[in-house]
Amino acid sequence: MEQINYSLLSSLDKKFGSPFYIMDGDRYKKNINDFENAFKKRYEKVIAGYSFKTNYVPALCQIAKGEGCFAEVVSEMEYELAKKIGFEHIIFNGPIKRPSIFKKALEHNAIINLDSEYEVDMVCEYAKEHSEAEIKVGMRININLTDENGNSTIQCGLRFGRFGFPDDIIGKNIDKLRKAGIKIISIHGHTSTSDRAVLNYKIITQHMLNTCEKYDLKDLEYFDIGGGYFGAAPEGMDLTGRPKYEDYANCVIDEVEKSEWFMAVKPYIVIEPGSSVVSNVFKYYTKVYQNKKVGKVNFVMVDGTVFDVKPTMHSNNLPHEVYRASNDSETYVCDVVGSTCMEKDVILKEVTLPKLAAGDFIQFRGVGAYTICLTPTFINFLEPILTLENNEYVEVRRRQTVEDIVSIYRI
Repeated sequence: MEQINYSLLSSLDKKFGSPFYIMDGDRYKKNINDFENAFKKRYEKVIAGYSFKTNYVPALCQIAKGEGCFAEVVSEMEYELAKKIGFEHIIFNGPIKRPSIFKKALEHNAIINLDSEYEVDMVCEYAKEHSEAEIKVGMRININLTDENGNSTIQCGLRFGRFGFPDDIIGKNIDKLRKAGIKIISIHGHTSTSDRAVLNYKIITQHMLNTCEKYDLKDLEYFDIGGGYFGAAPEGMDLTGRPKYEDYANCVIDEVEKSEWFMAVKPYIVIEPGSSVVSNVFKYYTKVYQNKKVGKVNFVMVDGTVFDVKPTMHSNNLPHEVYRASNDSETYVCDVVGSTCMEKDVILKEVTLPKLAAGDFIQFRGVGAYTICLTPTFINFLEPILTLENNEYVEVRRRQTVEDIVSIYRI
């Protein structure tokens, strides 16, 4: 990417308007390849299914497709978007699959990982109506990550996760699918965790292997361990003790190599990276409008918003950098606040920054995951997303207009 400086940001502001994101496609490509290669060093049959829910910017997804990734989707909207972008290989997960899109996915030979019994009923009914067709599906299994003391690493500290088939009902549903002549070609073990620890993947892999062995899933083509990894991180983020791609790969492959079933069947190992490959691919730039002191607090007011960089409203200050017209060495402790009329629109809290003036810029890093997809049209238009092509910045998303907003409404 071109070296970022104040002059460049000023010129981009004049051309596209502030705030804006910049996407680094080369970094994204490298992240995907590094993750896949961490597995392929030891096991060649590896597929990455890029998680659309993490960031579905079409230009980004086109890069994933070009690198041979499958699309991993969890809704009708994401499925249709993947088809529109041109993905031939789609992994369809998620707890709710409406009958119309479920049928379409079956007809398109998507890898559908069933999540609940109503989906088993739907595919069995479809099989009755299409007796001539060879029907293949996958199954998501519910994996318990709670120890004997009740300590859970499931996301949000939940005692039980709600997704997939628990052990007490998976067997009867496998039997039901087999009786209907439906092949089980995928087993899906994704379990969202709060700590992203390597140990979780050992447990997930063991549970998946036990299920495959117990029910003799000889038709299995895809051994899908899901997502939820650490990986790509922005400059300035402390990575001490955090796992690397190789740590996850070695953990999983150490386990599968012990399994006679796995080494006999040799399915593809499927990973579903999202944050681990995209979090450091986007940066956000916002322009300072004024300084304002109220009581003892210095507020730096910018045209961006907290909803664009951390819509989950977590309290951590993101890695950041300032770009100024002046080289003044004076600093101050301040809060950087956004352009909405919400008091909670605080982007940085109690940080020490060089003294900023109107027209200066602040860069935020680590904004590639669960930001753009979660940012609503709220108070402001959606910002442009830029990328560098042939030494020139171009829009991969233009700034939203009022026509875009009203087009889905009746006036």
